[in-house]
Amino acid sequence: MADITLWLPENDLIRRQVLNKLTEESGELLQIVGRCLAQGIDKADPKSGKPNIDALADEIADMMAAVAWLREVITLPPGTDARTNRKLSGFHEWQGLLEAAQ
Repeated sequence: MADITLWLPENDLIRRQVLNKLTEESGELLQIVGRCLAQGIDKADPKSGKPNIDALADEIADMMAAVAWLREVITLPPGTDARTNRKLSGFHEWQGLLEAAQ
């Protein structure tokens, strides 16, 4: 049982709520991304009629707000922005490969 470790919940109320909100918003973003994959990004929610692209934009904005709040409350380690830039550069490279494969 040496692989079992003690986990204790986050004690700081604000940090805990920031993390809760980030979890909630990321789940909502995952839901609309799934709908866009299943129905098409140019389609609409069959019940509400709201275009999927509008719902996606809303959830991206909500997620960006949650990340911005987290960055205000929790100091992230140095190098986070550099990692973001490297990741985006990799996505652009991958996009080029996808475009060439079409």
